Amino acid sequence: MAQERTQLNININPELLIKLKSEAIKEGKTLTAFVTEKLSDIESISRNDALEERLTRIERHLNLEKDSTSQEKSIGQIFTDQGAKKYGEVAKKLFELHLKKKGISKSDGLKELAIYLEKLPHSSPELIFQILLGNHELTGQEMTRAYRHGSCAMRTALVEWSNDSFEDLNEAFLNAVNTKSLT
Repeated sequence: MAQERTQLNININPELLIKLKSEAIKEGKTLTAFVTEKLSDIESISRNDALEERLTRIERHLNLEKDSTSQEKSIGQIFTDQGAKKYGEVAKKLFELHLKKKGISKSDGLKELAIYLEKLPHSSPELIFQILLGNHELTGQEMTRAYRHGSCAMRTALVEWSNDSFEDLNEAFLNAVNTKSLT
């Protein structure tokens, strides 16, 4: 059954319209399909932002500052080793699931993922690839270091690559927080 559609008329900056049309053409889509897809992505983007916001609130509660190496040394890590290990395992499982969905090899999946990681500063692709291949167990300290650079590049890249919100990974991310520091 086809979804009911309705028309939306808006006034838009001509330069922005040109950019939208250009991006739609690059992706081989109509302007309507392109804009509809981008608007549909807002929900998953806002979920990811909400996750980062929740962790930032926890970090503030712990009196941690993202760029303070002296505080990092004195207070320790934001994530537990056990939680980080589980987070890495969930990421690996979801990566493999999406490889099957896409019908591609691990090698091809890593090449595609590398494109997304390239856009993220401090992404440590080699470490991420080793985690996703099951050759490395993520530690709390590694996860803390990655988060202190702004966000989890592995989660961000996987979400963009798969076009999936990865709720299981988001939950593992929050569960990895070192709750002993909260008491």
